[in-house]
Amino acid sequence: MSDQEVYLASDPVNAEIAKDMLASHGIAAQVRNQYLWGGMGDLPANVYPSVWVEDPADYAAARALIRAFERGPVESGSTWRCPNCGEQLDAQFDQCWNCQTERPGD
Repeated sequence: MSDQEVYLASDPVNAEIAKDMLASHGIAAQVRNQYLWGGMGDLPANVYPSVWVEDPADYAAARALIRAFERGPVESGSTWRCPNCGEQLDAQFDQCWNCQTERPGD
């Protein structure tokens, strides 16, 4: 299996939100263990839902998106273009998800 875990969620709702956010950026992902979460406290295992990307080539981009997701919404700012690869990025990103170039100072 080539799928890779990119996010361990606190509950099934957050897992679905993260999966949908990845999908909105063109990254195919799936949620696993969403039904085991109901057994929390009764099962002697990790029952937290997790998000997995289907294509290993998407792992780095997915992790960058998940890191931004975990930081929460940005209060203000504007989109920016990566000086290295030209990718258009939303304000919440401090690093290009495509080539990992740091956001230039304003």
